[in-house]
Amino acid sequence: MSNSTAPLDEDARLDHIAQEMVDEATAESSPNILSASGFARENISIVHQQRRVTNLAWALSRLRRVQPGDVVGIVGGSFSGLMLATILAMVDDVIVYIFEKEKRLLPRFRDKAHRHLSPILNSRSLGKRFDPEGSAPHFRSPIFAWEAGSATDVRAEWLQEFAEYNEKLSIFTLTNHEVRSDMVHPRPDGVDINFTIFHPDRPCIPVDLLIDATGFGEEANPLDVVDYSYWESGHRLIYDHLPRPAKVLISGCGDSGVIEGLHYAFADFRHEYVTALWRSDSGLEARIDLGLERAHLTSIFANEEPERYGSGVLPEIIWWLDQRHFMVFNAAPWPHETDPLISAIYEQLNILIKPLYEATGVGEPFATVDWTDLEAFVLSIPTSAQFDVRDAVRPLADETISQLIHELAASIDLPQDFDEFTALMRPEVSITLNGLMPTAYTRQLSPYNIWTMRLLLALPRVDYRQGAIEQVVRQDDNRFEASFAGGGREVFDRIVTRYGPGTRGESVIAHRNRRDTLSGDWLLVEVEAIVPDPPNGSQRRIVDPARAAIINGLSELDSRSPGAHTLSKDLVTRIISLGPGKFPSSDPIYDDPIRWLVTELRAGRRPQYGMDRMVRMAMARR
Repeated sequence: MSNSTAPLDEDARLDHIAQEMVDEATAESSPNILSASGFARENISIVHQQRRVTNLAWALSRLRRVQPGDVVGIVGGSFSGLMLATILAMVDDVIVYIFEKEKRLLPRFRDKAHRHLSPILNSRSLGKRFDPEGSAPHFRSPIFAWEAGSATDVRAEWLQEFAEYNEKLSIFTLTNHEVRSDMVHPRPDGVDINFTIFHPDRPCIPVDLLIDATGFGEEANPLDVVDYSYWESGHRLIYDHLPRPAKVLISGCGDSGVIEGLHYAFADFRHEYVTALWRSDSGLEARIDLGLERAHLTSIFANEEPERYGSGVLPEIIWWLDQRHFMVFNAAPWPHETDPLISAIYEQLNILIKPLYEATGVGEPFATVDWTDLEAFVLSIPTSAQFDVRDAVRPLADETISQLIHELAASIDLPQDFDEFTALMRPEVSITLNGLMPTAYTRQLSPYNIWTMRLLLALPRVDYRQGAIEQVVRQDDNRFEASFAGGGREVFDRIVTRYGPGTRGESVIAHRNRRDTLSGDWLLVEVEAIVPDPPNGSQRRIVDPARAAIINGLSELDSRSPGAHTLSKDLVTRIISLGPGKFPSSDPIYDDPIRWLVTELRAGRRPQYGMDRMVRMAMARR
């Protein structure tokens, strides 16, 4: 019996993971509108997005939310959009429309030779034997496995590879097609995109699923500071025209803020300046990774204990319950009595949870309620109330994390050749980093940039100032006066804000269905599945099913036989954009080519894509 039930258990486990992934990505307005990023505001590097879209495509396929001949609209022709389109079309024979508002794909990375992109520097952990120049990325994708380089070169590499897939797959790219929220109209079995609101000559385009892959989007700039955009960061002309002496304020201490600080600190800064200081084989990567386990309060906010209750309770509430059980019911002292930072989080959780308990009307006082009743109460707390507790305790947790990361970074010795690094600084330039936390370190910093921030703050004429900036006023001499919360004011020659993604205005088509997940970022989970090895054999091996699906799709793509029909992508794309009947042709396929393609793909027949004689004639008559 165990042999017959094990596969069912494995299937149920994978179905559960896939459902969590899709739920995380689903918008509040419709089950047929999703976010390729799972609405993430952290861990949004290119590689993180590759992992997310790989998982999302696998989850949609496993749950049969996408099947051959389905039509999926993807909003955004950048890295996540191109990769998601390729996977869906290659693995599931889905028809994909890519809607890009600009006239080119990957528009933000065009003409960005000054921007450095790396697949390894923004990972969530450094891993064993990490080296900033030679390590492999934490997620090695079977497709679009790009290398570090300038943004322009990375863009060209992606577009060349995408073109190779695009020639063989049912992907149709519609540039100059901006999709706005007021154009999106959900229906029970799909979504209509009404382009006629702004373009009377365009039709309403129906899709089965609509996925927002707009990525980072516009940068947040609540102070209306006229600085140089995150997208222009690294261009030498930004930094070479500073007055001497110069005072620079960089507000926002995430990954981009650190790099911005280095650009201002060093003339002609290159990333090799920092990577050369990394001490390979010193164990520094383990020290940072293990230190961040504690500093990020993983045992409180990302522990696995909710699994014992079916993921129905937030980790921090389970942690609070366990700490209370340890103290009260074991008659033992507080296990964190020597750590006032952790104690403060427990006490605040205690204060927040107490009124929820008292509101139930139970007669037993909160301080003396027994374990069974307390556990039953915790399991009855509504999800919305749990999120209220998280929202209330998170500011204190963020401050604690900042202080703990600062302690970790301060314990790391500077390199022996740090003086040579310091000698490369621009003379007479002072830099003030600014943020809301008690230190310059935030939980958003990638592990590698913990090290980078340590180096930056150790430089002369670099300091940190805590406090919100309330106003920035440009003076007659083109300098800027910043007013800080609490009344302080200071004048700077340049003010730069790096606050991360903005609201992205009207381009947002998907809003989070849930305020947060109960147990983490599902779309970044590395799924493990047990499969026969060899196929149909008695041995078993563990694979990542999302990666395996792409690898199998690539193998099948290379061995495909030419289809019986040839379909012009150019003409079909124009028909999608302008509607059927606008391009008369003697070939009936082009009366409604998408309907024809849906039928073919669902029957297991795949056409070739190209320019046949009838299509050339039809286009010549237009």
